[in-house]
Amino acid sequence: MAKEVILTPLALKDFENVVDYLSANWGYEVVSNFIERFDKVIILLAENTSLYPFSDKKRGLQKCILTKHNILFFTASEQAIYIHTIFDTRQDPEKLKHLL
Repeated sequence: MAKEVILTPLALKDFENVVDYLSANWGYEVVSNFIERFDKVIILLAENTSLYPFSDKKRGLQKCILTKHNILFFTASEQAIYIHTIFDTRQDPEKLKHLL
């Protein structure tokens, strides 16, 4: 059974930032492709989180490569999946420690 997928406020802001950046620099087709990919990944997450590896098993934190430049970090409970951030892989990885 599919679980509800919830974006945290940070993840929602990250999503909006990616869409804004792609829109300003790459145009409608690239934005559309990104959103389509995001939607497909959300469906896969909702149906089966075991498809994705743990980033921090102790904390239950898993990661999903969304695009070559974006990784979703999420946790799953019995009721829902929480996307904590959409991390741009071109950033300093140390920043990720502060986000999670």
